Amino acid sequence: MDRGREGIGDLYHQETKYQREAMPRGGLDWAHQPSPYKEVGDALKQFPIHPPEQKGGISLWEAIAKRRSIREFSGQPITFSELSQLIWATQGITSKAWGFEFRASPSAGALYPIETYLVVNQVKEIPFGLYHYNVKEAQIVLLKEGHFGSEICQAGLGQEMIAEASCVFVWTAMVQRSKWKYRERAFRYIYMDVGHIGQTLYLAATAMNLGCCTVGAFFDEEVDRVIGVDGKNEFSVYLGAVGRVR
Repeated sequence: MDRGREGIGDLYHQETKYQREAMPRGGLDWAHQPSPYKEVGDALKQFPIHPPEQKGGISLWEAIAKRRSIREFSGQPITFSELSQLIWATQGITSKAWGFEFRASPSAGALYPIETYLVVNQVKEIPFGLYHYNVKEAQIVLLKEGHFGSEICQAGLGQEMIAEASCVFVWTAMVQRSKWKYRERAFRYIYMDVGHIGQTLYLAATAMNLGCCTVGAFFDEEVDRVIGVDGKNEFSVYLGAVGRVR
């Protein structure tokens, strides 16, 4: 293939292939490993998420069979307990062993580059606003109070379901967490990781009789501005709208 006619995606895929004769060499710089946890300062309020339900409900097989992308929501709020369950199901710590804290969704190298932000439109017990999920403390942190549904909707190519959802998950990537080990191939793993998280959200929402639709079509810089990240060291990679089915 003529390299001059390849797109940047094609070049990236070719340049990040693993080859037996050219595998990365050298040990890892453990002293400078980025932390897998982000903590934000100047939080307005903190809300510990409710303990998750780990028994009952429909079977995994039923959830897989019923899972669909739901784009019409009723506008009725979900409860904070329901939101807590969804947060835990996607990114909650489920096991601690050998000095690691493993989460509900898998991550390449257990590096966990994905951060979770929440645009809360209609959730009982907590204010409208923008939140960040503090994984280590199992709490959501209120960053900005107010109505951001319209802004995140416009950033999401004007897809109305985003504004109508009770809550919109916004997942970002802290790229250096993965590049520390995987170098340029890290971007492949980042998108795999967030895909796992998105599917978990779908299945958890389905099991709770809620609607869910993930979104990959959005104006990147606009989403970054809404949630307040720099778009370089941390950037938006995926959205997930959740609400009650109309």
